[in-house]
Amino acid sequence: MKIDQQYLKDLLIAFEDTVGPDTTLNDLSKSGFPNDDANFIFHMRLLHDNGLIMRVDGKPGIGHEMFQNLGEEVGYYWLDIPLRLTARGHDFIADLRQQDVWQTIKTNFKDEGISTLMGLSKSLALGFAKKKVKDLTGLDID
Repeated sequence: MKIDQQYLKDLLIAFEDTVGPDTTLNDLSKSGFPNDDANFIFHMRLLHDNGLIMRVDGKPGIGHEMFQNLGEEVGYYWLDIPLRLTARGHDFIADLRQQDVWQTIKTNFKDEGISTLMGLSKSLALGFAKKKVKDLTGLDID
């Protein structure tokens, strides 16, 4: 399966837009992300693998569990446990929410992996911020 950058961004925004500090599967489902969708499962795993989301209770995993009865195919189910964006997740979505950063990534880096996207978004956000400071104040900060 391939990373869908728009889906990834929208999923992060759904985490950020929840009312409280925690996000549940029910919250995400109401935001248009059903938990039985393969795209959802794939992108949730990516977010977890990269330290962008975690369980509120600090235990490992995100509540996506596997089971297999003897002689049957592997199946999966979700534990409905509260999840949260990590500080790293908040930083990443803040960078992606910047229009200049998002446009640059969408246009020039559409096939990159998530760790590259994270590094690029941070570098682009910093570069655009430095340019803005220079435009506003005339100061060159490096």
